[in-house]
Amino acid sequence: MGTNPRRTEAPALRFSHASHLKLACLLGVLYSLSVIQAQDVHSRCGNLTPSPTLTPFVQPLPIPVEIDISTGSQLTLGAYKISQSVHPDLPNTTFYGYGTSQDTATSPGPTLNARRNVASFIRFENHITDAEHILTVDKTLHRATPANGGVPMSVHLHGADAEGKFDGHPEAWFTAAGDKGPTFIATNNTYPNEQPASLLWYHDHTLGYTRLNVVSGLAGLYFIRGGSGEPGSLPEGRYEIPLVIQDKQFYPNGSINFPDLGSPLSPAHPQWCPDYFGDTILVNGKAWPFLDVVGAVYRFRILNAANARAFTLSFSDSRLQFVQIGTDGGYMWAPQLLQNLTMAPAYRVDVLVDFSSVPVGTTVYLNNTAPAPFPDGDPINSPPSTRHVMKFNVVQSIPGLPAQSVVIPTSIGSAPSTAAWIDSAVYRNVTLDVVLPPDLTFLLNKNHWDDPVTETPKLYTTEIWDIIHLIPGGIHPIHIHLINFLVLHQQAFDLTRFNGGLCSLLLSYPESLSCYTEAPQPPDATQVGWKDTVVVYPGTRLRILMNFAPRDWPQLHVRSHHVPRLRMALSQPGPRGP
Repeated sequence: MGTNPRRTEAPALRFSHASHLKLACLLGVLYSLSVIQAQDVHSRCGNLTPSPTLTPFVQPLPIPVEIDISTGSQLTLGAYKISQSVHPDLPNTTFYGYGTSQDTATSPGPTLNARRNVASFIRFENHITDAEHILTVDKTLHRATPANGGVPMSVHLHGADAEGKFDGHPEAWFTAAGDKGPTFIATNNTYPNEQPASLLWYHDHTLGYTRLNVVSGLAGLYFIRGGSGEPGSLPEGRYEIPLVIQDKQFYPNGSINFPDLGSPLSPAHPQWCPDYFGDTILVNGKAWPFLDVVGAVYRFRILNAANARAFTLSFSDSRLQFVQIGTDGGYMWAPQLLQNLTMAPAYRVDVLVDFSSVPVGTTVYLNNTAPAPFPDGDPINSPPSTRHVMKFNVVQSIPGLPAQSVVIPTSIGSAPSTAAWIDSAVYRNVTLDVVLPPDLTFLLNKNHWDDPVTETPKLYTTEIWDIIHLIPGGIHPIHIHLINFLVLHQQAFDLTRFNGGLCSLLLSYPESLSCYTEAPQPPDATQVGWKDTVVVYPGTRLRILMNFAPRDWPQLHVRSHHVPRLRMALSQPGPRGP
């Protein structure tokens, strides 16, 4: 007796206790604002006019154009102002996009394919001639200030092990008019690609503009492929699908709805919005697309390119699961079988999905259940439209699609032995702090972005950092430039008792005067493997391990896409590149 296809539905270091109460109350004010139904002029942070109603799953998933950058020739990649459709029922949207010309520029930009141990050479150019940004710039923020106006840009290859001068420093910006930031060196960049095969991404990184430029479209994928350690018989070609997931909000005329009025949390910055959440989910630049698949194993290379929204992805049909084989820094030594996949901003994952688990004719939805802000959230930031990501139609065949022979790996190499590293490591504490309104500012070890260098790791040494989250509220993704790290463990503590001076973080659990509420816990599923970005939860100490290699000046910053004046400067003495 045959099996009937089944269709599944989409599912509709110390603040005073009083200071934290004040911040909590202000957070409550921000997130209790109700969504208004019409808005004539202004768009207020946390209170955006909903996007027009758009029918989901009516357009196929586009695949970004691929460019081979392993040839030894220099690629010139420019930033341009473009017009692009995100949905057939919405007028075209104005974006900034990357491309080799005005005609080829897109958002997201082209996918760049590099080979391991083969250097790539990329010249970035700024062809955005707008006198003013397409989104509102808060001129009270610490930001790039081009003398002749315009839209500054600085491109960061996120996850790259490269010289610091090619890292896209926030103050290495430049404009179409020729203005340059104080740390600008050159537009010609060299990436050695001497790191394991992995998915990186390139995006704008300009001081005070990053959140604006990324929302506006300046982001794209960068693959390092080949080399030893690559498992054989993985899906490739049309069975390997990149997914760049973002959230945005739109006006009826198709333009991006981004706040031009700030939040009550920061009256000193009248147009700055600490967290931007959109009600429309884009995948590869299209709103809620669909993809036809056959009953075979597919490989999805997924990037969360949202400014603030985390995604917890799952399939509407429980017969489908994720086999995660890679993370930010490359392949995992032990693939994970997951029903749900949580991704904070800037996370990349490499997963296999076996669609032979469901019969031909099945419709499956990729859904999102993460609250916003993560992990507690507020329903105002997660309307029903944010619960859907895209749709898969399982079909009998697709013209021109070749047969494949795939082996799903059960192990990929050996787990790193950390015992010797831990024995010789230098320990540091890093605190995530906040200054309360009127000038809401997030700090690392109570330092601002432009404060002097405070940390000096030494080459060829191992360090263990305890990152201590002292801010009430949502998660903080941490990205450390030019280096990968391992999460050793995390440990929750009582933030209220700590702020009241009733306990200590220097005492171990379960001592009565210790602030810790549990023994150290192993990394969760999202923290396993080599990482360059990791989430730290409020009231949590996260311990990471790093081996410092001979590259220039790592930086540590938190949610750089949308938080001003936030970085801890590091200096790494040693040899410099040419």
